[in-house]
Amino acid sequence: MALRTKSIYEPRGENDGTRVLVTRFYPRGVKRERFDRWTRELSPSRELLRAYRAKEKSWGVFRSEFIAELKKNPSSMAAIHALRSESRNGTVTLLCYERPGLPCHRYVVVELVKNQRRPRPSGRDLVGG
Repeated sequence: MALRTKSIYEPRGENDGTRVLVTRFYPRGVKRERFDRWTRELSPSRELLRAYRAKEKSWGVFRSEFIAELKKNPSSMAAIHALRSESRNGTVTLLCYERPGLPCHRYVVVELVKNQRRPRPSGRDLVGG
């Protein structure tokens, strides 16, 4: 599985493959040529993002609530499934505003994509346990 992460502000690399922006809001000063697709379904809700940025929620709480949001949203789960399939056939790079090394939801998305299980006979998609 070839799934990577980068800041949207880092230049496109020859090994990036498909560049997928996973932010709630469009990044200031960024031209559309810097990414191939924008998948908002893999970003935290406006409310959760605001609370985290205001330091009302720790990284651990933010992470847990973000995972719960994704699991409850069928569009998010479909996007996770699609990323898993796509990354099996080529490199996919997830992009966000945060600089490398800082806590960022894109790392959580990578974890969920890598840990996604196949649907059970009931047809429900489950992630990570």
